[in-house]
Amino acid sequence: MKKVVKWVFFIIVALIVVRALTGPGEQSKGAANAGQAQQGGTAAASSPQKEVYRISATKLFKDYEANEVATDEAMKGKLIAVTGTVQSIDKDFTDAIIIRLKTPNQFMAASMEMQDSEKNTALTLKKGSQVEVVCQRMSRIIGTPSGRRCVFN
Repeated sequence: MKKVVKWVFFIIVALIVVRALTGPGEQSKGAANAGQAQQGGTAAASSPQKEVYRISATKLFKDYEANEVATDEAMKGKLIAVTGTVQSIDKDFTDAIIIRLKTPNQFMAASMEMQDSEKNTALTLKKGSQVEVVCQRMSRIIGTPSGRRCVFN
């Protein structure tokens, strides 16, 4: 009986963490913003486009190491375009596509969670490729930069 209670507790905690990371209603907003990021100039005519903060995965990792608060503040309210070398192409427990970009610490690659619409591009991607990924949100989770709602540029 204790094992069942323990597993139920872990599942509830995991669901709470996933919900906290995604936030309420962000899926629909993220899809709309990603469409604007992909369309480029055409979206600018219909509505103001977010400013793009451009950075390499290596510099992003170093900036977070130096001062996480300042790095988050610099990216606040902007799209984040991260360039880097692909270390791995994975899936997480929810079947989301995760692109890991190399950083100075080989065990703490920058993780970019791609939108489902990017699956075809991810299928052709190879380790060692240079990519630019534009994310709606960036944070630092367990010491590594983590992008959410990302698209290839």
